[in-house]
Amino acid sequence: MKRIGTLYAYELKKIASRKIVWIVGIIMIFLCAFLSFSDLISSSYYGEDEISGYEAMKINQEYARNLADRKIDDTLLREMQDYYSREDVEESNDSISGGQISIITDESQEDEIDKGIKEYTPIYAYVKEITEDSNMALKISSDELYKMREKSILQNRTDQMLTEKEMDYWEEKDKQIEKPFTYEYTESWSNLWNYMYTINYMILLMLAICLSNVFSVEYLRKTDAIILCSQYGKKHLYLAKVLAGISFGVIIAILFFGITAISSICVYGADGFSAALQIAFPLSSWNISVGESVLVLLFVLLIISVLYSVAIVILSEILKNSVAVMAIPVGIMILTMMIDIPYQFRIASQIYDLLPTNLLTVWELWDDRLVSVLGKYLTNFQIAPILYLIIIIVLFFVGKRVYLKHQIGAR
Repeated sequence: MKRIGTLYAYELKKIASRKIVWIVGIIMIFLCAFLSFSDLISSSYYGEDEISGYEAMKINQEYARNLADRKIDDTLLREMQDYYSREDVEESNDSISGGQISIITDESQEDEIDKGIKEYTPIYAYVKEITEDSNMALKISSDELYKMREKSILQNRTDQMLTEKEMDYWEEKDKQIEKPFTYEYTESWSNLWNYMYTINYMILLMLAICLSNVFSVEYLRKTDAIILCSQYGKKHLYLAKVLAGISFGVIIAILFFGITAISSICVYGADGFSAALQIAFPLSSWNISVGESVLVLLFVLLIISVLYSVAIVILSEILKNSVAVMAIPVGIMILTMMIDIPYQFRIASQIYDLLPTNLLTVWELWDDRLVSVLGKYLTNFQIAPILYLIIIIVLFFVGKRVYLKHQIGAR
């Protein structure tokens, strides 16, 4: 075990000592930190004045925090609706007193409401996300709001072609979700879900660049014969190289996720960790908090990083060419960004969405398709780590067989 530990430390040092690892790593870390600031480099409107995206965020944040811990019920909805009604009356009076009479239409009213950031904008934005209609948002009751949410979820499940048993499963889960929801400001944590698609690809690209030569460099430099005849070159070195690749992948995943989370918290604050997930994503059926969903996200990301690492390291042994190894992940990235399989092709679509490059997307939070295993239903986020671990084990033994066969043939 001590021999493997020594080899493992040496292989990890070899990976980390390459200049390209540090160059690409620094660029990727900068991009991770920049994700949280990218939305603030814009202009917004506050009343009649144009302000920066950062100032608009701070105003909206203050209003959202003032509304925190309030139940989204008839009382809060009436307050929001009365507030906007008063604003409309005041604006109409201002127009008349100024010597100008303007015709206020539903469309112009919607533009004015959406343009400014006001005291009840956070609640209005949440209600409009469900209703998709400004006028309805200013008239709807809490019962109608939650019924409309359920109707939208049912339509999603119909589009996803859920079976009757899957529908029954989610109906039981829906009963466990406490209503009315309690409003919280969740921007920091919910943004991690929006950023994760980009971070996932950045991790894959980083690992493809940094791990593609773990085995292939020995063949390129013609040092494989020396390694093969060494005392621990037959079995111990293979395990050490794979473990070093896995460790590097996990470190990169934690680093990228951590930098993104820290920058998001620095910009938006840490509010809303214990808020219901439905506050951040109204159409989700998961009965967990926003913070718990982020922990699930991190866990799955770590499993995916292990899968990426093992796959790239094994390809390095099989192809014995680092350029060819890098070409495969890049090709998969481009392919998955260009292709989308609609829900109508239920099996193909679900398998495609279970690919590690596709799983970590925000819309997976309201993908209610299930997988039946021994009579037990699992969501995509429950079945995916199991499948990934099986693939990792298979790849490990396939790579080991290829490595040992090469040793025997090289003697």
